[in-house]
Order: sequence, then structure tokens, then C-alpha cells
Amino acid sequence: MSEKNSWDKDFPETPESFRMALKEMVEKEIADDEIEVKVNDGTNHAKGKINKRNTKYMKDRRSSVNVSNRRWRVVKIAVAALVLAGILGGGVYAVTKSGASSLVGREVDETGAEAYLTTDASAFNQTVTPGWPQIMVDIRGEDNAAEVKGVSEPLLDITQVYYDGLSLAFYARPTGKGKRHQLNSDRLAIGDAVYMIHFDKLSDEKVKENEGFGVKKGDYKGTVQLGGRDVPDSFTASLIVDAGSLGTQTISFDAKLDKNAIIKPAQTVITEDGVVATVDVLKIAESGTYIHVTWEFDESQKELYDKMSSEGGGNQVVFMALDDNNGNHFTTEDNMDTRQTIVFTVDGDDWSGAEQRKSYEADGKYYREMFGIIEGMNQDVTSLTVTPYVRTGVEDGEEHTYTNLDFAAFTVEYDE
Repeated sequence: MSEKNSWDKDFPETPESFRMALKEMVEKEIADDEIEVKVNDGTNHAKGKINKRNTKYMKDRRSSVNVSNRRWRVVKIAVAALVLAGILGGGVYAVTKSGASSLVGREVDETGAEAYLTTDASAFNQTVTPGWPQIMVDIRGEDNAAEVKGVSEPLLDITQVYYDGLSLAFYARPTGKGKRHQLNSDRLAIGDAVYMIHFDKLSDEKVKENEGFGVKKGDYKGTVQLGGRDVPDSFTASLIVDAGSLGTQTISFDAKLDKNAIIKPAQTVITEDGVVATVDVLKIAESGTYIHVTWEFDESQKELYDKMSSEGGGNQVVFMALDDNNGNHFTTEDNMDTRQTIVFTVDGDDWSGAEQRKSYEADGKYYREMFGIIEGMNQDVTSLTVTPYVRTGVEDGEEHTYTNLDFAAFTVEYDE
């Protein structure tokens, strides 16, 4: 069946102008991806060894061949169709997309993500408390809490909540009183911990992009990356809102899901070169996977440690390539800003989420940690291969070369 006949059969009501314009946009998207493949091909590796998996990685990087990117081509086509429908003044033809990806801030499987997105305001059980929540009082002290001016009248109404065990995100609409003030927030409490939060008023552009998904001008969006934190499948979140001279209030709302993220047990293995490697955390959710890996070197392996910890004065980046038993390939190279958030508790602060990686010495040994959230990785795994790389060139437009740190590569196996 020809391309045109197939289209006629599937979408009989679609105008020809829409078809042609969409076809041009899709072809351009594919061409751009193929250009990136050619630009990023032909990189260098240490010891002159490039195994089959790593050859595939260098060719797949940021291209349509990459499994995770290929998975989202259909989303790009859907977005193109929505845009063109508006330009041409017609309806949207056989193309739908929820707003979960925009809300979470990463591409997610829209069909799966819809199960974690709640738009029923009655399910949130929203309440308002003047001042701080109790956990903030416990952390900051009664004296500091007494200095906070409280606001009783609600400033925001929670309108949508997404929670999948890894990511918590929500939209909030200012009330009549809230519209008269600039609202800010950088903390959200869950249980006995306070999380740093990204909270911003939506730009006009973002409102326009998502107006079909219940977003209005003046709305706010909040996102929290829970990373390796052990968070229950249902809880009450307490957003601490600052309205400047007006005062502060805590807006609490419920979040829950029927199925929590998949949390794999910690696994420790020894690489072929004798380096001890541990996958401390592997949490798999609909919006991605959080991974935390620690390598341990003894004194005799100091030279190997230096290769992983030295980053060439800022012109080098160390990252992980991940290959799972599902045939998927991912890297942390383009996920440097998707880490877990900074967390505060009564017992102390956890700032590991503010770092991309860290190296340190303790008890006569040397350690290298790397962690991040992998966009597009949302399938359960029974086997995972981790291969560290060093990339030279950090600026846009710079030629990149890659060195495979194969002495630290390893594979972990999980029970089905």
C-alpha cells in the first residue's frame, strides 16, 4: 500500500495541506537526527579497543538510532501535528498527547504516565496552615518559627499532581489574593524530610504550549526529584509558600499511586581489574531511573582511581553508559542536571543531590561516586552493564573525544 493510500485509510478527514506540512516537519526531524549521527561518529577510545556495545554507543549518541530517542520520535510527530493544526486553523487529527511530560520536565511514556497524573482537585484534600509545617519548625527551631508571619487565606489551589515514586510535580493556580502577590517557594516537606523544590510561574510561552491540558495564565509549576529517597506510595506533601511582606503559609495536599517505583537491591561486584563496584541505588519509575554507583579502589589501584577522578581542569566530563537486558542503551552524559534534590532532616542535611559526582579518600581507600536520573529508562531490568567514560570538550561546538574506562566497567544481575 502506498504512503498516501495508507494515510487516506487511517485519516480520511485530514486536509492535504496538513498532510504535506506535517510530512515536511517529520522529514526535517529525521534529517536533523541523522546529521547528528554523522557529526558524532568516529570518536577515540583508550587502548585502541572499541567493543561492539561501545561502537554502537558512539554511533547512537543523541541520534534517532538511540533506543530512548527513537522511542520519542512519535511524540515529536504528535507535537508537530498539534502545532500545524493550530497554524492551519483546523482540528487535531488522530493525534493526542497528555501534559505529563511538560509537567514532569522530562519525556515520559505518555500512556503509562497518565496513570500517575491526577486532575481531580477533591483527591488532593488541600489544607492551609499559617507559617511553617511542623518538620520545618523541628529543623529550624521554635524561635525562628515564631518570627515567621503567617497567612491564613489560601494563596494557591493545587490543580494537577503527578507522582510515580521518583518524581513529584504539580500545577498550582493563584487565588484572588494570591494573584496580588509574587509567590515563591524553595521547600516542600514530605514526612520527616524537607526537599528543595523548583517552583516557578509559567511563562506565557509555556501556558500557550499547554493550554489544552488545563493550564492557565498565572499558574505555577513545582517539581521535586526524589532520587534515591525512600518515599511511600501515598503521603501528604506540604508546600511552603512565601508571599513576601504578606507572610508565609503551608499548603498541604495528598499524593498517591497504586504501584510504586521498582527499587532494586544493592549489588556489589568486582571488575576484571579488581576494582570493587556497587550499585547502591537503582530506582526505576515511569519518569526515568535513578542510579547511584560507587567504585572503591585500594592503595595499589591509585593510578586507576586517578583516571576516574581527574577531570582535566574542567575540560573533561566523566559519565556512565548503561546497557540493560531489554536491549536499551542510555547514558548520564546528557542528564547532568537530573539528580535528586537536596534534603534537610532534623539529623542533618544531604547535599549529594547537588553534585553530579564526587571523589574522596577514606580509611586508606579511594572512592568515586556517580549518580543521576536517566530519562527514558522506565523498564524493569534483570541485567545492567555500567561502563564509565571520560569525554574531553565541554563547550558547545567543541570536538569531543571519548575514553572508555573499561577497568571500571561491570555487569550486575538481578532476580526476575
